[in-house]
Amino acid sequence: MSYFYTMKLKIVNILASFFITLVFLVACKDANKDLLCKKWKTIALHNTKMDEEIKFMEQYVDTIGQNDPELRMAVNLDSTKLILKDEMQRSLFEQKQALENTLMEFKSNGVAYTTSIDGIDSAMYTLENNFIKIDEAKLKGVGETMTFEILSLSKDTLKMQLVDYGDTSVVVMVPTN
Repeated sequence: MSYFYTMKLKIVNILASFFITLVFLVACKDANKDLLCKKWKTIALHNTKMDEEIKFMEQYVDTIGQNDPELRMAVNLDSTKLILKDEMQRSLFEQKQALENTLMEFKSNGVAYTTSIDGIDSAMYTLENNFIKIDEAKLKGVGETMTFEILSLSKDTLKMQLVDYGDTSVVVMVPTN
């Protein structure tokens, strides 16, 4: 075989590999978009920082006044603990209500709708590899951008991660019926 024929064969193999990879990537991107394009309901939210703050507050309420004799004399600790526990329970209930009432809908035209207790909001989104980039300004002229990393996506579950100012949240969603 001649040198040029061998080189030509290598180039054809490289180009064929490139096009097969490109077709695979486009097909996967379309498959991810097909899986993503529906209405999703939030079923779980995990945020380590928020969990630590809740534990801190629970510990604070349980130990309030233990090392402060002046505070023990100034207020009724049992009543204060009851009030603080009630406020914390109300706050946790409101968080649960917000979680249960948060929906995200991704349309095939690149618009995402978020429904929450506060109402419905919309923004443009793009799907880039394992990232959903949401850009309010593209749709409204002003607004924020957010990037969610898709941790897993199937027809039954969407698990995303959002890092916001160093604070990481993981959201699990399921399709609505």
